[in-house]
Amino acid sequence: MDWDKFRKLVNDTVSRLHSANGDREKIESAIRHYLNQGYKYVMSPMILWDYFAISSPGIPERAGYCGVECEQMVAIFDRLSKEKFGQGESS
Repeated sequence: MDWDKFRKLVNDTVSRLHSANGDREKIESAIRHYLNQGYKYVMSPMILWDYFAISSPGIPERAGYCGVECEQMVAIFDRLSKEKFGQGESS
């Protein structure tokens, strides 16, 4: 695991989501990038899930989103992580 690269990825994902300004395609692209790069850095699906949505503040909150917007991003994350890692890996 390369924690320095992963921390940079988390910060990059925060920036990407903030810049997306609610645009669903950009949000999906940022989350997909986070999952792909996190996997490349040998991070487990659970670690990726934890940093994205379990630990507080999660990545969406750090990007300035709250409430329903965060819930929608978590749903997108869940769907994309299941596509990448299989059913039940992120929950």
